[in-house]
Amino acid sequence: MLRFEISKLLKNRRFIFFAILIILVPEMDLLIQLKNQFEVGFDTASYITNPAMASFLAGNSIGHYGQMILIWLLPVILLNLYTDQHVSEIKNGYQNATLIRESRKKVYQTKLALSAIIPGLLVFISLLLNFVIALLVWHGGKDFSGMEDELQQLKAVKSFQLLVFQMKHPYGTMVIYIFIFTIMVAIFGMVTQAIVFMFPNYYIAYPFAFLLWIVQIMSPYSSTYFMQPFIEYGLRFIIPAIIIYLSSSLIVIGIGYFRQVKADVL
Repeated sequence: MLRFEISKLLKNRRFIFFAILIILVPEMDLLIQLKNQFEVGFDTASYITNPAMASFLAGNSIGHYGQMILIWLLPVILLNLYTDQHVSEIKNGYQNATLIRESRKKVYQTKLALSAIIPGLLVFISLLLNFVIALLVWHGGKDFSGMEDELQQLKAVKSFQLLVFQMKHPYGTMVIYIFIFTIMVAIFGMVTQAIVFMFPNYYIAYPFAFLLWIVQIMSPYSSTYFMQPFIEYGLRFIIPAIIIYLSSSLIVIGIGYFRQVKADVL
């Protein structure tokens, strides 16, 4: 079933479009950074952006257009990429035919697995490529948007210790955050799939997924705190944000999966 699902996706134009979108958005974000860097010049290291700071996840580009597309609209992208296909499968009777051939648990476990693996892999490739390009273009850069000039003052403030550590180890920080963001996307991919399990209706699934995502982004313990490096929020905010994100995601995934399996059994 896994191979069949993947082969079916590769023939789907909508999947290809959103897969390309995930790959290209972070790279296009670099073009905005590059335009700004050309205005400053590449002559002095202190005026060249540090490669980690130029990377997509740092959110340092003017306008933040790339992040607005990929992060704020993530539920819409994930649903279009793969997870809302469950709706059409139910409408055209394909789901019933699949359940005759395969066990219920295998069908839904495969869908949940793919809803995590597909966007996670695409995001990982995109962010890794983004970071490698930034390393090549901004090699030797030392500018952290002026924060490097205040490093001594930041060291004296306890809440800024994580930021100071990240600025001392920018490349390792970016690698860690790439993995964190990849896992976060993979988890929310499963969340959108679980939502579609519960509500196999475009008009319900899309608003529900988007609302759940936005609420977590805009909450006092925003999920952006653990997906963006070089920010002033320390572990006192990041750890609760991770706990809230993981717990809410696991609840939705659990309800969506077990409710679907039980409903089919009945």
